[in-house]
Amino acid sequence: MKPTTMALVAMFMALMVGSGWALAMVPNVEFVTALAFTAGATLGPALGALTGAGGMFLFSATNPVGSGLAFPVLLAAQITSQAVVGLLGGLFSRSDLSGLTRWPRRLSIAAAGLAGTLLYDSLTSISFPLFAGAPPSEIIALLIAGLVFTVIHQVSNTLIFFLLVPRFIQVSRKSRKTLLGKVHHEPLRSNTPDSLIPGQSIREKPPQ
Repeated sequence: MKPTTMALVAMFMALMVGSGWALAMVPNVEFVTALAFTAGATLGPALGALTGAGGMFLFSATNPVGSGLAFPVLLAAQITSQAVVGLLGGLFSRSDLSGLTRWPRRLSIAAAGLAGTLLYDSLTSISFPLFAGAPPSEIIALLIAGLVFTVIHQVSNTLIFFLLVPRFIQVSRKSRKTLLGKVHHEPLRSNTPDSLIPGQSIREKPPQ
């Protein structure tokens, strides 16, 4: 991994941890998932998965509300979920949606965010009860009890992905361009955040 790429991975992980700390006391509103997706859209599927997993581990382990290290099964579910979100961001950015206009693109990103959040909530909600050997009836009761918080998480993340993630990706790709120096851009139709995603990538030029 090149130093510039390592710097970007570290930057995204730091942003995931910092945003997680900043909103730790706000129930089920977070930017960790959006940043993992943005990392994948900027760095590609493999590095997106690595960044999502690493950033989630660091935040969960140092969470001021309670360290995930005390609950290894829950921690594993969190790490797996965010790794998939980072992978999803990388795959999504490579898909060809160039024929879509601004709002359909944003809706596609919002749908991806909703899918990633559903995965996260599902894995984290059932991981510990299953590991503890709770009967199905108890697991269902726990899911129902936490339904309000789950809905808040789904709605807030969908809005974050719809309204902010396009801009996140634009800024992060510009940062990558600055770090890499000379790069090759695929032709862009416009200079709006929506024109940069998905299906548009930044590739390094070979050494001169």
